[in-house]
Amino acid sequence: MRPLPNVTLTDRDLAILYRLAEHEPLTTSELRLLFFDGLRTCQSRLKLLDDARLLCRVYPARSSRGGKGEPLWFLTPHGRRMIGASSRRPPGLSIPDLEHRRAVARFFLGLVERSLSRRGEGLYSWWGETRAAAGVGGGPLRPDGYGRYLLPDGELTFYLELDRGTEPARRVAAKLAAYQQGLANDPERKYANVLLDCHSKRRLANLAGYAPEGPPWTWGTVDGENYELLPDRKQERPFDSLPRRARDPSRHIDNCLGRHWRYARTASTREAA
Repeated sequence: MRPLPNVTLTDRDLAILYRLAEHEPLTTSELRLLFFDGLRTCQSRLKLLDDARLLCRVYPARSSRGGKGEPLWFLTPHGRRMIGASSRRPPGLSIPDLEHRRAVARFFLGLVERSLSRRGEGLYSWWGETRAAAGVGGGPLRPDGYGRYLLPDGELTFYLELDRGTEPARRVAAKLAAYQQGLANDPERKYANVLLDCHSKRRLANLAGYAPEGPPWTWGTVDGENYELLPDRKQERPFDSLPRRARDPSRHIDNCLGRHWRYARTASTREAA
């Protein structure tokens, strides 16, 4: 086995490792969106972390048209030990598990990309299923993620249930109902949102009647932009008009995902030294 190179990790390197520990795998472009100004700088730094055996890349199967897609980045066992992350099986994952994780990542990263073109907005928090489960009581309910999105006049918090049409409707119904119990003691439950992201309008129509009355409010969407209040679907709102709580002045836009490391000049200066 080749010896490990002597690499001094920056704060940004560690942030990449922690983010992958929670949401792996992520592509090069997605890591660039979260942590870098330019693609070349991103590729160079990821190669260094790869050479240090902290990360490894896996290329998806070639498409029917040929050509190699973007690599998916995973933490190595050495990378997990470096940050004290729990161990897991080697990269590969089952195809359904991988596709589901990729769809969840695309939902949250779509919010990051959206926010960069809007003044006063940003995705402040993105939690994976383990941390999100703790937010709803730590029981058997495991949301696909939790987010806190800052708006100029408030903070929109939500749990994500991403439905790909592979689960029976009654199982989805049980998960949606479990939020009522998991958030029963939340003093601000009237601001709590559960986003049910469906792959088709037909699937959303089939699931709508299984959603409980809020709060917490269950909103169905097929495009991530327009949300229907379930179960009756008589109210429709854009994402930025969903129920939101007052803005906490201690949470700053510059600390949101996709913004913080783009403007953290001290990190880039240390890497160039």
